[in-house]
Amino acid sequence: MEQWIREYIRASGAPDITSLRAALTTTLPDQLLQLVTTIRDSKSYTALLLAISRDHPVVAHLLLTPLRGIADELLFVKVEGGDTALHWAVWKGDRELVELILHTVSSGKKYELIAVKDGGGYTALTNAAQSGDTEIVDTLLISLSVEQRVSLLNIRTISLNTALHKAAYLGHTAALQSMLTSIPPGKVSAFLSIKNDDRRTPLKDAEYWGWKDTVELLKSWQQPILAAQAAAADKKIAALQEADRLKTEELANQREELLESHQQIVALQEADNRKTAELTNQREESQRQIIALQETNNQLTADMAVMMERLYRLDIYLHTPTDTDETGDQLHEPQG
Repeated sequence: MEQWIREYIRASGAPDITSLRAALTTTLPDQLLQLVTTIRDSKSYTALLLAISRDHPVVAHLLLTPLRGIADELLFVKVEGGDTALHWAVWKGDRELVELILHTVSSGKKYELIAVKDGGGYTALTNAAQSGDTEIVDTLLISLSVEQRVSLLNIRTISLNTALHKAAYLGHTAALQSMLTSIPPGKVSAFLSIKNDDRRTPLKDAEYWGWKDTVELLKSWQQPILAAQAAAADKKIAALQEADRLKTEELANQREELLESHQQIVALQEADNRKTAELTNQREESQRQIIALQETNNQLTADMAVMMERLYRLDIYLHTPTDTDETGDQLHEPQG
């Protein structure tokens, strides 16, 4: 896995998805998190950030899916300019990836991640509002409590613009509607009265740039919200929540499949290790037996040499004549 990440960071072409899948099946989630978080390029880009910026969403999904609930450190990594993976996913307009990131970060850190500011004070919601991506605006807001939405819409850029300002400035009427329906009606007037460093409210920005539909929408929000609008907003939120629930189940199933594959691999590795140990023990026992046989053979060879020497001397003795006197008496024994 480490080699794949390093090669991916160095490369600029299309990634080898087959190799990535194979590497993931043999890597524990904790090990994967450490590698993806610590290995970076000269601008602090992780493999995840590069995958998003290079338009390789499959790589981003494969890297994030096993890390649900443990990837906070990775997701809060900033590159030059202060952008996080969530900033990049929003800029790319990849709603599925935005959803995956929000499912991957721990629940207690979700608001904090969405509220992270880049160098210009832009949050992920500010980026979505400026892009006019209503689906991503909804995805970000539906993941938060009402209090957190109110807090998020209060965040300003270094030019004192809120997300409402950025949407109004570019005439993104649908995105404005989504943001306004996500907070209590009693809070709307306060947000519409916030002024940027040009001393303009969202409505004044829309009027200044001549966005007629946006102007009409913002003016309508200065009047009491109609019951039909509230009902439509509730229906929309319910649909988004159901979609979020289904996505959560899908991601959980993917994670379980990956974990099951990893467990099977670990079991096979353990069985292989046991077999290797058994073969090692058998080889060592065989070597000990061979050494013992060699020692026995050497001893037998030595004993045989001694016996042959004795037989040789006996043979000489038996075949050596003795000296006798005239009477035939032996005068002396032969030597040896």
